[in-house]
Amino acid sequence: MDTNKVTIERNGASVWPYVIAGSAIGGAIGYLCMTDTGRKVRHSVTHPNELADDLEDARGFIEQKARTLTDQVHGVLNRAKEGIEEGQAAYREAERDYLSEAHRIESKNTKITSTVHKAVDDISRTAAGIERTVLDPICEMGALYRGLERGFRTFFRARSNQELPQEFPINAPTPIYPDTKIVGG
Repeated sequence: MDTNKVTIERNGASVWPYVIAGSAIGGAIGYLCMTDTGRKVRHSVTHPNELADDLEDARGFIEQKARTLTDQVHGVLNRAKEGIEEGQAAYREAERDYLSEAHRIESKNTKITSTVHKAVDDISRTAAGIERTVLDPICEMGALYRGLERGFRTFFRARSNQELPQEFPINAPTPIYPDTKIVGG
């Protein structure tokens, strides 16, 4: 009894590939005979010269579409390349303009600095000239006046042994202008 069971299982297991193959073949025959698409495939297989023409037409169509797509891609790439080149040219132009403007500003700054230095030097020379020509003689005249005044005071004091009037103290500064009064002396 066990032997029969094994044989049936073995036979049952070996039947399934045939069932699957038969189903696939039957389905394919049904597809080819019963559907419009299947009839077209059957006609293509039975008339291979028409199939070759159809394949040649399909190949021509695919090549044409590929050329069109390739041309469009090349057009996009060329526009992108032109855009990049224009951007680079604009960048270089802006850099040149910036460097030119920076050089122009630097040149103006150098001129301004030179003019300021020249003006400071001129003012310094003018101040030194004024000091030499105006202030030095005034100071010398003041010193000469002060020396003469003290000399006269000393001379007149020693001769008369008198006090000088209060308005001319000995140690007080001597006014340059005669109408100036000495305060606190």
